[in-house]
Amino acid sequence: MRNSTRLMLVYLLVLMVQIGHAQFLQPVEKKINIDEKVTPAWVLAVSADKEALAESIIDYTKEEVGVKLKKGKNGLLMAKEIKVPSTTIYTGDLKVLLSTVSNQTQVAVAFMPGYDIALNSEDYPNEMERLRQYTRKMVKYHMVSVLQEKIEEDEGRLRDLETSLKKNRREYQKLDKRTSKMQKKMGSDKTEEHEKFELENGHTAAVNRMSTLTEARGELEEEIAKMNEKVQVSQEEINDIENQFVERKATVRTEEVESEEEKYKP
Repeated sequence: MRNSTRLMLVYLLVLMVQIGHAQFLQPVEKKINIDEKVTPAWVLAVSADKEALAESIIDYTKEEVGVKLKKGKNGLLMAKEIKVPSTTIYTGDLKVLLSTVSNQTQVAVAFMPGYDIALNSEDYPNEMERLRQYTRKMVKYHMVSVLQEKIEEDEGRLRDLETSLKKNRREYQKLDKRTSKMQKKMGSDKTEEHEKFELENGHTAAVNRMSTLTEARGELEEEIAKMNEKVQVSQEEINDIENQFVERKATVRTEEVESEEEKYKP
């Protein structure tokens, strides 16, 4: 009954994870103020620590794109006058702005081939689509990396628990054999009375230790089961993220800035 309840809880946790992720994996094209200039950008909000996300974006961009983003003011990450063949043939500035919006970290990504020119879906549809993919993949990189680190930590703890459980079982088996031998000796007519007294004391101590080991074994098995569940849920979260990024296609829409003075000029 306990296992059935536990499996049901795991299923519900996984379902909650799947519902939760679906709402923030779709970048939206917006005109947004980045580095004191309103420009088209891919924007999405994620439930992630801003500093941790920034470090992941820097790592991903360096590893996968070959570009070193530098930290600027107010959450800006930027690489100037670079080439990103996987996105566009143009040389330009890659800008990533991280800001806090409604208790989430908003990520805005733009590429500017010129001071007054930026990739956008109307004039550069293919390049803008590739920039969208870059935006999605770098966020996915962060989300998966966080979960993988969590899994590694939990699996390390799991290995320690399993080692403790093996030691517990080995000690119990040795004590079980020893108490059986003690009982035989205590019941033998060949055993002297003073020796029986010592055997009884030793037998009592061994039985008490076995009782302690049995209790500890139950706690270890319970904790191992919980850790396995945590690893399973984290892996399901990763699988869900992978599926969403492979199967889903973002709905592209453009949102205009409210201020006419800040309106983007191509």
